[in-house]
Amino acid sequence: MPTHRPLQILVATCTILVALVFFVAGVQKLRVPDPTVTMIGRYIDSPQAVRAIGFMEIGLATWMLSFRTPRLAGGAAALALAGFSVLIAVELQRNAPLPCGCLETRPGLESPHAIRRGLWVSLGRNAFLILCATSVAVLATSDKPRASSEF
Repeated sequence: MPTHRPLQILVATCTILVALVFFVAGVQKLRVPDPTVTMIGRYIDSPQAVRAIGFMEIGLATWMLSFRTPRLAGGAAALALAGFSVLIAVELQRNAPLPCGCLETRPGLESPHAIRRGLWVSLGRNAFLILCATSVAVLATSDKPRASSEF
């Protein structure tokens, strides 16, 4: 963690926020995989890929919340979010975009306009989360594992 109290608070807040979003999104993909399977199916022909993504998100959230190697965890989170953002941006270019299923989308229940708006919201949320994850990667003071007594 940074040595200055405001930076410590910023890094901790960003870590918790990004981890929470990853955890909720991962659980959502495991509980209700259909929206994500439909969208990812355009790019990868494997329903198991969605399960893998869900477990990866939960694992990344757990890693971030462990506060072990925070720079590496923040960088990994930023890269994952950037990858998801690329998929969303590509989907926005389609005439009939599909919802990503990231958190709250429901395919078949929304108009194309509402789906497109939801994808833009997801893209904006990802941009903010990338900023938070990058802040963790840059502002955390060390990637050396700490003893539990140091927290």
